[in-house]
Amino acid sequence: MPRHDHASLFIPPALTRRRLLGGALAAAAVGATPGASVFAQAAYPTRPVSLLVPFPPGSATDAIARALAPQVSKALGQQLVVENRPGAAGTMATGIVAQSKTPDGYQIAIAPATVFKVPHMQKVPYEPLKDLTYIMGFSGYTFALVVPESSPWKTFQEFIAYAKANPGKINVGTSGAASTGHAATMRLAQRTGADLNHIPFKGGSEVLQAFIGGHINAVLDGGWAQVEKQGKGRVLLAFTAKRMPRLPDVPTAIELGIQHVARSPIGLVGPKGMDPAVVKTIHDAFKGALSDPTYRRYLETYDLEDAYLSGADWYALAQKMWVDERKILEELDMLPK
Repeated sequence: MPRHDHASLFIPPALTRRRLLGGALAAAAVGATPGASVFAQAAYPTRPVSLLVPFPPGSATDAIARALAPQVSKALGQQLVVENRPGAAGTMATGIVAQSKTPDGYQIAIAPATVFKVPHMQKVPYEPLKDLTYIMGFSGYTFALVVPESSPWKTFQEFIAYAKANPGKINVGTSGAASTGHAATMRLAQRTGADLNHIPFKGGSEVLQAFIGGHINAVLDGGWAQVEKQGKGRVLLAFTAKRMPRLPDVPTAIELGIQHVARSPIGLVGPKGMDPAVVKTIHDAFKGALSDPTYRRYLETYDLEDAYLSGADWYALAQKMWVDERKILEELDMLPK
């Protein structure tokens, strides 16, 4: 696990001890900033703030980011500009922020769970637990195996029976190599003995387009709810700890002997070394927007979790996932040799 360094504190003469302690204590309640420096900063924000989204336009993550943007902009008094940075299994946006040398709060990102998986599989120029400020967690994806409504498979057992009888002919799409869906697909193949072809895409919207277009046989991802509600997809298996309340007849992988829960939280991150007062401003603006009706409607549309976490709790979850994801990858023989 990455080592945690603690940067020295720079306290400008104009910043009194009382003001410093007050700002630091307030920020500690909401944000976790490994190696953070506390420094004086002019009123924030004084210009638009960029929110980097890790998946393409039209994805579930993009939809909720744009739903939150108006209320966050109102709270900040400056526009929150949503910018899509898809790629690298959803880690492109976080990677940009992690390598930033200007932790002024004007560029933040949504980090998906793959941030704690991809660095175990390939070399990246940052360390997730060291090079980021964890501002807050706010949601999570529900992963499931979905097939076209027009397909002949009514149950998971029928799907697997066909896959085993026709090795190499079933294409399962996910939102990228090294993604949460990729690991779940590998686990599915490992536990059932089915020969499944993993087809990676750049994000949820692209894999769903391929699914609707008939280019893949199934999707194992977190943005499937919309196609199911439109009558274009049939959910065969949920990779959740318990059955989904909305779809109580869909079994979980665990029930069928596949010991795999695809936990996939998302949250806000910024560069390391952010001013705690700025972290608190961003946190409070986003937390206040979580009650917005449009945002909550999108949570329901995409079957996303309502899962607020303070910055400290988000960082604690990140630490746990860093360990858990490596263990899963080891079990699936997905780590580099």
